[in-house]
Amino acid sequence: MTKERLAALALVAGCASGQGRDDEGAQPSTTEATDATTTASSGAASDPATSSGPDATATSDDGATTSTSTTTSTTEALTGTGETTGPAAGCGDGVIQQPELCDDGNPVDGDGCNADCQPSGRVLWSTTHAGGLKMIDEALACDVDANNSIYVVGLVGVGPDDYDLWARKYAGDGAELWTQTYAGGAMLEDQGRALVVDAAETVYLGGFAQEPMQGNDVVVRKHAADGSPLWTKTFAGAAMLNDAASGAVLTPDGNLVIGGVTATQDAGNDTWLRKYGPAGDVLWTRTYDGAAGSNDATQAVAVTADGYIYAAGYEAAPGESNNAWVARYDADGNLLWSRLYNGAASKADYLHGAVALDDGGVIVCGYESAVDPLPWKSFLRRYDKDGLMVWTEIGAGPEAAGALCYGLALTADGDLLVAGATIQAGKREPWVRRLAPDGTQRWASVIAGPGGGASQARCVRAAPDGTVVVAGGMDEGVDGRDAWIARLSP
Repeated sequence: MTKERLAALALVAGCASGQGRDDEGAQPSTTEATDATTTASSGAASDPATSSGPDATATSDDGATTSTSTTTSTTEALTGTGETTGPAAGCGDGVIQQPELCDDGNPVDGDGCNADCQPSGRVLWSTTHAGGLKMIDEALACDVDANNSIYVVGLVGVGPDDYDLWARKYAGDGAELWTQTYAGGAMLEDQGRALVVDAAETVYLGGFAQEPMQGNDVVVRKHAADGSPLWTKTFAGAAMLNDAASGAVLTPDGNLVIGGVTATQDAGNDTWLRKYGPAGDVLWTRTYDGAAGSNDATQAVAVTADGYIYAAGYEAAPGESNNAWVARYDADGNLLWSRLYNGAASKADYLHGAVALDDGGVIVCGYESAVDPLPWKSFLRRYDKDGLMVWTEIGAGPEAAGALCYGLALTADGDLLVAGATIQAGKREPWVRRLAPDGTQRWASVIAGPGGGASQARCVRAAPDGTVVVAGGMDEGVDGRDAWIARLSP
C-alpha cells in the first residue's frame, strides 16, 4: 500500500562549530553540538536488521523469489513550501518582505537562505510506502542517478514476522518507476541495507535473507536499469548463523565492494569485506576480529578516487561495550590502519555512515550511547588519510534530548550532508543537515512526522539538480513506520 503525504517542516536551525582534543593523539578540533545533532536507533536490537558469519561462499542464480509491485506512489509539492519559480521582488536586499521567508542579502544556495529567499532544507515533496499490515516498512539505503532519479532499498512487511527485501526506483518528481522484492527461504525477516547505482543506471543491492536452519545469509544483487535482476549472490558463513551486508560502493575500476558482518564459531561476529567483479565473481574477502574476540561489524563503506577503501562500524572492546571503528584498506584488501572511539559513558558506540574525501581522508558518523536520561549523542569525525583526526562534532540535538547519525554524502561543491534523527518534543524525528568541509553547520532541518512513533532519515544524497534526497522511515499515524522518501531544497 502506498500513500501520498505532505510533510511538515518543523525546524530550520542555525550553525555550530568548535575546537577540542582527540584521544588518538592527533591535532583535533571537537564540537559539542547543541543545535546540530543527528539521531539513530538506540542499538542493534532496535535497528530493523543486523547479521553476521565467516568466510565461505554460497552462490545462487536468483534462487529466491523476485516480484514486481503493481502499486504506484505519487507525490505533491508542499503547500506554501514547494519549489518557487524565481526570486521574489526585492529578494537579495537583506530585508524579509512577503512572500519571502528569508533574505540573507546574497544569491547563494545552501547557506540557510537560498537565492529565491526560501529556506534551505525545506521539503519540496515527500512520499511514503506502506505494506498495509501496521508493520515496520523502511528505506535503509538510497542513491541518485544522473537523471535525478531516486533509488531506495529496505524492507516491507508482508505477513506475521515476515519482511521482504524491497527496492524501488522513483523519477525525479517522485513517480514510481519500478519495484522489486526478494524473499529468503525461511519466509521471515529479509532486508536490503545497501545500494549503489553506476553511470548506466545498473543497480547493486546488499542485505540479508533468512534461510531455514542457517540464520541470515548475505544477499548481493545486480539489477538492470529497468529493475530486472541480472544476478544474485549469497554468502553463508561457516557458523551458519547471522551474516549480513550493510554497505556498498563501486570502485574506480568498476568493481563492487560490500561491507557487513559474519558470524564465527564461538567467537561472536567479525567484520566482513568482499570485493566482487561486475559479473559477481568474488575477487577477495577480508574479515577482522577485534581484540575482545566478540561482536564486530562493518556498517558502511566508502572508496577514494585512487581506490583506497574505508570500512566503518563497531568493534567490541574489553570493558567498554562496543567502540566505534573505522579502518582503511588498500585496493587489494590489505588493512593499513584502524581507529577506535569510546564514548564518554563507555557504553555502546556505533558508526553507520562514511564518505571518502578528495584529499584521501574520510568522514564517519554514528552515535555514542549517553548517560540516562539522554539516550544517545550523534558522533561525526573527519580523519585524514593517515588516520589522524581533523575535527569531531558530538551533540545531543536542537533540544539537547538525544540525536543520531545514519548517513553521509558530499555535495558537488564539497559540503557534507548528514542524515539521522533527533528527539524533538519527546519524539524521534528525521534530522537532515548541511555542513561546510570544516564542520561548520550551514543549515539543519527537523522534519516532524504526523504520527506518535519514531521516524528517522537513514540515507541522504545530493542530486545533480542541486536538491537533497533523503530516505528512511516516517510514522504517519496510520500504518506504523512507513518507507519515506523526500526531496529537499539545497
